[in-house]
Amino acid sequence: MTANGHPSFVDAPWADAFVHLADHCIACITCSAMDEEGTNLGLLCAEGERLNKEFRQARRA
Repeated sequence: MTANGHPSFVDAPWADAFVHLADHCIACITCSAMDEEGTNLGLLCAEGERLNKEFRQARRA
């Protein structure tokens, strides 16, 4: 819990996996591909797929 009574996810076991996935997807050309309207295409490269799998497994732990 934080001082304002809301739960903090910083200490969650999956937080590190999410940060690694997010950092990768922001910098990767494939993972951040957008259409002409600026909508993310939802594509993942091989590394993005691996990090996404690690994140999903961490959420289940």
